[in-house]
Amino acid sequence: MRNKKGLIILLVLISILLLSGLVNGQKEKVVSLPYWDTPGLIPYYWQAQHILAQGTIFEGLFGYAPDPKGLGGVKVVPVIAQSYKVSKDYKVWTFKLRKDKRWSNGDPVTAKDFEWSFKYYASPKIQDLPAWAGPLQFFENFWAVKSGAVDPDKLGVKALDDYTLEIRLDVPRYDMKEWLCVAQGVPIHRKSVEADPQNWWRPGKIVVNGPYIPVSWTPGKDMVLVRNPKYVGETGNVDKIVLKFGGLGLQQYMAGELDAAMIGNVAEYRFVMADPKLSKEFHEDVMDCFWNGYQWSRGFDPVMDNLKLRQALAMAIDREKLCKDVLGGRALPLAKYWPDGNPIGDKMKAIPFDVKKAQQLLAEAGYPGGKGLKTLVFYITGGGDPVVEFIVDQWKKNLGINVIIENVESGLYWNSYVWPSFSPDSKAGFTVIGAPMNNLEIGALFKNSDHTIWFYDFPTSARKRYHELNQENDAWLRKDGGLTDADWAPLLEKRKSLYETWKKIVDNEPEKLWKEDIARKPTWFERFDELYEKWKAAKTKEEKTNYWRLAGREITGQEIFQNWYLNLSNESKQAYRWRFRAINRPFSEAVKIAHYALQGMQDRYYMVPVYLAKAQWVKNPKLEGLMLYKFSWGPGFFNFKYLNLKD
Repeated sequence: MRNKKGLIILLVLISILLLSGLVNGQKEKVVSLPYWDTPGLIPYYWQAQHILAQGTIFEGLFGYAPDPKGLGGVKVVPVIAQSYKVSKDYKVWTFKLRKDKRWSNGDPVTAKDFEWSFKYYASPKIQDLPAWAGPLQFFENFWAVKSGAVDPDKLGVKALDDYTLEIRLDVPRYDMKEWLCVAQGVPIHRKSVEADPQNWWRPGKIVVNGPYIPVSWTPGKDMVLVRNPKYVGETGNVDKIVLKFGGLGLQQYMAGELDAAMIGNVAEYRFVMADPKLSKEFHEDVMDCFWNGYQWSRGFDPVMDNLKLRQALAMAIDREKLCKDVLGGRALPLAKYWPDGNPIGDKMKAIPFDVKKAQQLLAEAGYPGGKGLKTLVFYITGGGDPVVEFIVDQWKKNLGINVIIENVESGLYWNSYVWPSFSPDSKAGFTVIGAPMNNLEIGALFKNSDHTIWFYDFPTSARKRYHELNQENDAWLRKDGGLTDADWAPLLEKRKSLYETWKKIVDNEPEKLWKEDIARKPTWFERFDELYEKWKAAKTKEEKTNYWRLAGREITGQEIFQNWYLNLSNESKQAYRWRFRAINRPFSEAVKIAHYALQGMQDRYYMVPVYLAKAQWVKNPKLEGLMLYKFSWGPGFFNFKYLNLKD
């Protein structure tokens, strides 16, 4: 009886120790952090999980490590890559992989994992892959593979052996290491994906190669990560990470429910700075990878074609007053895409605050004192926007222009007003924009200002046609037909006329790099011809329809390009040429000339910088290694492998 009673007491003590996190004499180290609401864990989509995939649950050949002096506070370091070599033309990259890396189920991470994953991402079955956000867009034959014109085995990636990977590119890329840091550069576990294609990514099923494994996920609430016991590499000492979606931030931090919290507004900032304890736990950093301001709405009202009107509005805002009176010290005034003190910003000209000049430009635009100009609309989301209210007031006081503020539901706002190619339902007006670097690669130096070139700087009629062609391109995925020669006749006729125009464009484009890009093989017409031949040899109706649809998308894609190129302003064409020159040289050299492209885009005044935000947060003094995410979706926290929680 005495033995039985002793056993019960022992079991109770063990349970208490387990519940308190005490195992083998050590307390489990748990960190709770705020995080973006995450819709899933598939790494290659441009959703919040792509940040989690960069070094926390997945990792690729290269990754980010903290570097306070580096752009974005990071530097690129090898992770799974042990070494690499690159060809003289920067089109063939060969990587030697570490042999000690493991998946969370114990399988070795090999070059074959990368080869299979990249071919899987590139295949037509992942139709909604955001290729612009990853390195695959530069792989040899990627676009032909994605269109279905050639087999995924033709993609420019190959495992030469278990621990040697070769990547072949269509274009020279001096920044492939940087591109391979992003979520589309990580591999996924083939056996898991093939065993359950729909659910492989869910906690309980997912197999990862990063330092943490997702073990639970409640949409809209939280996600729990635990240390991966199979992981080999540099890590901190945190055993479990609880990521909390949404919530009250600072209040949760003060209640001990979070180990860090972002400061979201001026009131919170003032409260923190006035509190003796919180002020000691306060941190801030300039979000140098962003610019914040406004952009013209992406609709089809011809009023936005007026350059002098756009310029007048940009020059009539007192940015100093905005940052002092409205943003309360949480931002710096910014009148160019990069700030002073930066090697790019130091070479750029700022937009002056010059009310008299702005009034003169407005008169020259045909609207003296704002007369004759329709009421414009500034679209916002949420309960109100003091920055927008200030800007609208400045335009009324300084120029006599009437702008109303219209509130739009959040999801609709960001997807249909701020970041779509076009917003056909929007009226002449504006949206706010925080324009970031998406990641640490050369093209990102332009901070999304190149949307000026891609979606803005051509006449309204051409923008509208661009949108219509995009819709036609999407409709091809669902069209019925393609079984007869008669179905192909209009496509073949368009192919002929489009080719003639395409040839003139190639012959007359003065920038060699742009010319090479337009004529890169396989060209659009070579892919079209390949699909036509496959159609002729197809045995089933389904195959014939599929090849016909893909060929139709090739034709529409070329119509989109020609409509864009032929209508783009000469100023934006010149800016785009400078962009080509920048991305075709090493990063350090690109920084020296990026201002030429940036200045050209800024001077079109479609996307206008107003201020440079600061990231501000409070943090548990015992927590070290917390990395600030300064790229798209930021500010926030990421790359949790470096977290350390002191006793």
